[in-house]
Amino acid sequence: MKKKIFWTFSVLFIVTTMVGVLGVVCARAEKRGKPIIVGCPVPRASAYGQNGERGMILAAEEINAEGGVNVGGVMRPLKLEIIDTRDEEPGVPTSEVLLAIEKLILQKRSDVIVGGPCMSECGIAAMDLYARYKIVDIVSIGCYTPTWDRKVADSPKRYRYSFRESGSVKWYIKEGVDLLHKIKETFGFSKMFISIDDSLMCRKAAGIVEKLAVKDGWEIVGRDKHPIGTTDYSVALRECKKSGAQVLFLWAYSPETSILLKQWADMEVPALPIGFIGAAEDPGFWKATKGKCAYTMVTLSETGCVPTNVMPRTMKFYNAFKKRWGVAPRSTGCVSAYEALWVLKDAIERAGTLDKDKLIASLEKTNLPAVRGTIRFDKNHQIIYGYDPKTSVLGSWIQWQDGRRVCIFPEAAATGTIEMPPWLK
Repeated sequence: MKKKIFWTFSVLFIVTTMVGVLGVVCARAEKRGKPIIVGCPVPRASAYGQNGERGMILAAEEINAEGGVNVGGVMRPLKLEIIDTRDEEPGVPTSEVLLAIEKLILQKRSDVIVGGPCMSECGIAAMDLYARYKIVDIVSIGCYTPTWDRKVADSPKRYRYSFRESGSVKWYIKEGVDLLHKIKETFGFSKMFISIDDSLMCRKAAGIVEKLAVKDGWEIVGRDKHPIGTTDYSVALRECKKSGAQVLFLWAYSPETSILLKQWADMEVPALPIGFIGAAEDPGFWKATKGKCAYTMVTLSETGCVPTNVMPRTMKFYNAFKKRWGVAPRSTGCVSAYEALWVLKDAIERAGTLDKDKLIASLEKTNLPAVRGTIRFDKNHQIIYGYDPKTSVLGSWIQWQDGRRVCIFPEAAATGTIEMPPWLK
């Protein structure tokens, strides 16, 4: 009889325990919500598009590994829907780029858009698409044109859905001119030779730099405008050498720039190469030029692509990216696209909802310590760049030294100082 009673109580105890455990499991399961669909328009054939895609994938993996996004007490994972916009491929019309984005909105049922397009004209046109469908987007790869924030300023109510977490050419030009000023003051240089790709963007942007540099006391002693795809720069480099220039300012994105810098080293042109040089951003550029890119200075646009201790998350990101993809972060898009998903998570959790108006209001109040510094948006929804990581995000100018990209500007991110080629005195 005692055995029977003991057995009965044992069974009851086990059943009660299992019911309790199942209740907890079910309760936890109920708190797991459906995925938040993040539409990601990305030009996959371009380096910047590839940078951004890798950054977003890494961020989504990290966020989901931590449980996802807390939306009013419900943990929801991020699901990236990546589509190739092809906006940096020759001949692709803006209309096709917009159709790809529309597919993310209508077919993939995206809750929010993060990523590109990278080309400015496509990014500007996409703003009207987001306004029509009333969907929040966070530009995080390219689209640096000043027209973007002017468009928001001209019609803030219509374009309230759009935020730009990537950079602005206005800031990058100011940063470049500030670096030129530092070089002038530090080394006593005053003469500059300008060499650019013959494209509309390079002509206009370099023209602004030239105007500001002259205002700061630089003398422009020569100019070179070469067709995209040029493979021999020796004539222009000889002119630079004769001109007495101490700085060779470059604005060029063609891969053939590697040939220019090889010839610069072989000819021992006594002018420090510095500028917006697409090919020189890549971690493999030293090998591609057999070390002849040494002393070249180039902007990577974003702090965090080379080792530095600006913020607690800076090296954490750098190491995680390198481990995940087997290569160091390249430049534009790697950091900004990665950060954009953390910005989204932060804004949703503070809003407690995906309601569009509440999410917009939450994004406007963003004050998030991140990789590049502290992320905040101005009244036109443009991320704030500056030199203080406590109140802004930072760019990154590096110099190639001994096979490494070493950050030399801005001061808050610098890990080294500017070095001069031995033939430049």
